[in-house]
Amino acid sequence: MSIKIFNTLTRKLEEFKSITPGQVNVYVCGVTVYDDCHLGHARSAFIFDLIRRYFRYRGYKVRFVKNITDVDDKIINKARGEMADAKSPLYGLDLNGAVREVAARYTESLYEDMDAIGIERPDIEPKATEHIEDMIKTINTLIEKGHAYVSGGDVYFDVRKFEGYGRLSNQDLDEMLEGARIEAAEKKKDPLDFALWKAAKENEPKWDSPWGPGRPGWHIECSVMSTKYLGDRLDIHGGGCDLIFPHHENEIAQSECATGKPFANYWIHNGLLTINGEKMAKSLGNYVSIKDVLSRYSSDILKLFFLGTHYSHPIDFSWEKMETAKNACERFRILFNKIGREIGGKEGLGTADMDAGISNFKRQFEEAMDDNFNTPSALGALFETVSLCNIILEKKPQNYQLMLKYGFEMLRQSGGILGLTFDIPSSELSDLNVEMKIAARDAFRKQSKFKEADEIRGSLEKQGIVLEDVKGKTYWRRKT
Repeated sequence: MSIKIFNTLTRKLEEFKSITPGQVNVYVCGVTVYDDCHLGHARSAFIFDLIRRYFRYRGYKVRFVKNITDVDDKIINKARGEMADAKSPLYGLDLNGAVREVAARYTESLYEDMDAIGIERPDIEPKATEHIEDMIKTINTLIEKGHAYVSGGDVYFDVRKFEGYGRLSNQDLDEMLEGARIEAAEKKKDPLDFALWKAAKENEPKWDSPWGPGRPGWHIECSVMSTKYLGDRLDIHGGGCDLIFPHHENEIAQSECATGKPFANYWIHNGLLTINGEKMAKSLGNYVSIKDVLSRYSSDILKLFFLGTHYSHPIDFSWEKMETAKNACERFRILFNKIGREIGGKEGLGTADMDAGISNFKRQFEEAMDDNFNTPSALGALFETVSLCNIILEKKPQNYQLMLKYGFEMLRQSGGILGLTFDIPSSELSDLNVEMKIAARDAFRKQSKFKEADEIRGSLEKQGIVLEDVKGKTYWRRKT
């Protein structure tokens, strides 16, 4: 089967066909680095990392580019706030230096968070401040072609010169105009026109340009950096659904007017992460950072929470749902522990088509992922495999060890495509210490000192070690 993608541009489910056979180029809008990342950022990053991994699994070579916005009003405001705080390391620093320090600090925080979740770095991760000259060239091209104009040191894109404006968000210009806000001292010809270049304000970061000192508008960044590294036409452009209008709409307009070519063949947008039905955002005060969650749960548990909802739908966060995801993660760990007892260390099992129906679940997994990356259905195929492996463990049919190994390998491979590592969580207790405590517990049980034996079990439980007594032997595993 071929991969089918819901294309926001056409609002249809379409068979994916790459521009270059066997290759796919993907551009995703990155974060503005002015604070720690929250779970909404984590979900979007995870979704597009998963899409990249699945394309690779299907045999494509993927070139993945994701930008970093490192100059922006939010970064400037953050820097000003810290410069005025006597307890901040930025206290007394000049604004340009403070802006660079804020961007550098939260870029490093971004990397820490993505590494902790297990998100692979983009092939290229361009920063806005490193591409100012490229942006100036593109803006100049738009002016020369009559699609942009200079006004008081600013440069604006003339929206009404682009006939296709509004097709991504499925709006016409009159609908947009009704919702447009015209600010005082407006220098635009039309309320819908958007800034390509902003004239410098006092004490703000600025760069020289043919129109005077200033800095680029937000929208031009992605058009310039995506085409610089992926060419004039992209296979896939992605981001959150909140970027459809105006950001992605503006990207299409300025890119196609600059190059004269269609910008992106497929547009993929992920649903937003909410808390009690509201978008997670610092401005709303309902902010949960990635670091907050990972201090309580493993990355696998967070990913299972994400995987249970289709990428295009909103997902509402709660700590109760994280507990549900934790229980789901335990199902995998318990099964792997049992399989380890049966086939651990045994050589010569090999692989064969003796899978007791497991290959059917692998097929279901691939069909689900081919169908617009349907992770809830794909995850369902994995849990069906877990259930079947437990039945095999209970009934022990002929060649059951071979069946278990096949199931284990299927879960590892398919789970890996979904970003699940199934790693044993860290613990202060070494394996040797656990074994010694179990030996002490066994000794107490033989002496009928059950209170002391239970105390050891309870102590291990508090340290994340689960004991299972099976036919006179004690097995153990680490909890998620």
